[in-house]
Amino acid sequence: MTSSSPSPEKVLPDHAADHKDSTKDERTGEDFGGRIIENPEGSFVHRTTVSTAVRTDDPAYSDYLKEGSCWWTRLEDGFSLGDVVFLDTETTGLFGGAGSLAFLIGIGCFTEKGLIIEQYLMRDFDEEYPMLKSLLDRLKEFRVLVTFNGKSFDWPLLESRFIFSRLKATDWEDRHIDLLHLSRRLWSRCLENCSLSTIEKGILGLYREDDIPGSMIPKVYLEYLNTGDPAEMRRVLKHNEMDIAAMSDLFLHISRLFQDPESRGDSFELLGIASELERNHKVQEAAKCYECCIRKARNQHIKAEAKKRYAYLMKRHFGPAEAMDVWEDIAAGEGNMFVYPYVEMAKYLEHSMKDFQKALDCTEKAIELAGRSGRQSAYVKKELLARKRRLLKKIERSRNKWA
Repeated sequence: MTSSSPSPEKVLPDHAADHKDSTKDERTGEDFGGRIIENPEGSFVHRTTVSTAVRTDDPAYSDYLKEGSCWWTRLEDGFSLGDVVFLDTETTGLFGGAGSLAFLIGIGCFTEKGLIIEQYLMRDFDEEYPMLKSLLDRLKEFRVLVTFNGKSFDWPLLESRFIFSRLKATDWEDRHIDLLHLSRRLWSRCLENCSLSTIEKGILGLYREDDIPGSMIPKVYLEYLNTGDPAEMRRVLKHNEMDIAAMSDLFLHISRLFQDPESRGDSFELLGIASELERNHKVQEAAKCYECCIRKARNQHIKAEAKKRYAYLMKRHFGPAEAMDVWEDIAAGEGNMFVYPYVEMAKYLEHSMKDFQKALDCTEKAIELAGRSGRQSAYVKKELLARKRRLLKKIERSRNKWA
């Protein structure tokens, strides 16, 4: 996998080749700071801005997608930043459905100038077809789609509108990265929620000024259709632009984080990254991340969760003997009320070491904790009592054998 900046000619589509551009909307006198694209199918507004948040003079720019560093995307083929397109929609309804339309579609791509953001806006419902057709032509230039909740909302909605307009949608199967799901795995334990705005403030340290709430956007568009007043619509365009910029920042932040988690990640992130590594069969790397998380964690719940996952990883891939030190460490922890380390130690001592007395000691401790906590299910308690009875019989048989 290589990282290379896209060529300058990929920055903007050449609308002038087969479209007539006018500078103002004849109906509202407003081009929203973009161009009104007119063609035989109709017209729409196309607006382009440049975000300088990420530039190629940043020494790390060319390293964001190092060889092997994007395994977390689960894309089999390598790709560069120039292959990536970010997409976000503003719609007439917040919950999708047959009646919802995407009246504003924003896309972003990395170039040598920074992040180029293009916005496709329909000023009335009859402009949907030419807007969608132009968008599809542009999307064909990219290989990887990045969204935030786009797998559940944005892209399914657009696909339904493409079908309605008798346009063939781009197939992003196995090439669509939805940052929401990964964000939840990384930060759901330390943020009140994983909305893009919350992640912007809590993780990226970005704050928006005079941003319009997303819940107001459908109403603003309907009012614009009725009145033609563009004032609030300019705020909608800015909101969409900031969403695209935030997505790109988040994508690069995650890329950097996964390149060097032990140096860059905090305990919450390390726990999530270790789980991702384990899910992707990178066992050695996952073990290192769990160990680092345990060292860094100040939150006792995170430390305990990391120890538990680390121990099960060791047991699963290297055998129960390799996990014993971790089980013992958890059990010896101050104020420990966990039953599972004693259960795991009892299993190993009974079946591998044949040390029935020590296994019984662990089982009795587990029964005691299960009774004190009140959180264990009746099934767990029943299993513990059955284990105790079995161990007592084994101890008795062992004594009779040597009597």
